[in-house]
Amino acid sequence: KKLIRYLKEKTVVLTGQTGAGKSSLLNQIDPKLHLQTGEISEALGRGRHTTRHTEFFFTHGILIADTPGFSALDLDKYEKEQIRDTFPEFTSISWEYKNCMHLKEKNCVVKKRVEEGIILKSRYENYCQFVK
Repeated sequence: KKLIRYLKEKTVVLTGQTGAGKSSLLNQIDPKLHLQTGEISEALGRGRHTTRHTEFFFTHGILIADTPGFSALDLDKYEKEQIRDTFPEFTSISWEYKNCMHLKEKNCVVKKRVEEGIILKSRYENYCQFVK
């Protein structure tokens, strides 16, 4: 219910790795959708690819696009600074160092906020993987 209140009157696109649970999340938001989902693969530890095309749904005042998943993400064409600047929770705060990459710098405000739980650790870990 909290997610529905947050997303109300927004347009949302669910995107992510194959089997991450995008369709399952939609089924939780609106069980009447009855979207097909795959069983959890023991080898992969996640669901299996079932969504074959992008489809829009309107529910609870939210326009949501369910998209097919992907198995790989190629970020090589982007500069590390471009990747850094797409994380709104990083860019919404001022940094001690003008070009801080939030990796090895001392006194990094972003790393401090991760430690404090203000920024999700999983978001920071994804960021580190993306820039590497």
